[in-house]
Amino acid sequence: MTPSPPGPQPDLIYDLGMHRGDDARFYLAKGFRVVALEANPAFCAEARAAFAAAIATGRLHVEEAALWHRGGEAISFWLNPVKDDWSSALRDWAAKGNHAVQEIRVRSLTLPELLDAHGVPYYLKCDIEGMDEPFAAQLLRDARRPGFVSIEAVSLDALALLRACGYDRVQIVNQAMLPYVQPPDPPREGRHVPVQFHGHMSGPFGRELEPGGWRSFREASEIFLDFCRLQARQPTLAHGWLDFHVTTSATLAAMPA
Repeated sequence: MTPSPPGPQPDLIYDLGMHRGDDARFYLAKGFRVVALEANPAFCAEARAAFAAAIATGRLHVEEAALWHRGGEAISFWLNPVKDDWSSALRDWAAKGNHAVQEIRVRSLTLPELLDAHGVPYYLKCDIEGMDEPFAAQLLRDARRPGFVSIEAVSLDALALLRACGYDRVQIVNQAMLPYVQPPDPPREGRHVPVQFHGHMSGPFGRELEPGGWRSFREASEIFLDFCRLQARQPTLAHGWLDFHVTTSATLAAMPA
């Protein structure tokens, strides 16, 4: 018999798209171990200095690389000096709004390579500026499944790939609303951290998302399309940008009441 793929490690989170480390800091404070992927060398240097103790004890591992279709290559990565959170392996993505961008060369990694090196996380946050759909495709081709996954809501195709992975419950989060969100106390994931979320963070995850906010993929797809239509017709009435969080009914059913 073919052995079952390894399950998620309950204390491990992947932070793909570490940026300035705000999410990694939050996850560490909650008591999780973190694998953080970041292609910008300056941000990696800052993280190694700021989180030196967590790195020394093995609680944080910083992978200085870009997620790409193939690993082990030196690829172009485009830095946006004005909107550094838009920096991307895709030039057009980094240069949105006619921004000037700077090309550097970085190492590439794939999701299976990360899973091989670090194991399967409980929660995987993916915020890698234009590469969310290729990420979901790589996850589909791999048998290993995190308990919870979040990506930027770039397309219905990305959501369909996550459905094909076996996830059957979705929660859509408007990231512009994060400053108004308070972490639950008592906490439902790890330790309580009285953080003030902001637009460069991914916010609550897993069991700390709204318990009644989980939807079927069909309903989530309709909500996403409604948001896109309204944003196209009247942007001020559909302010913000969305993330998809996905999990399975079995995972939710196994949660303590």
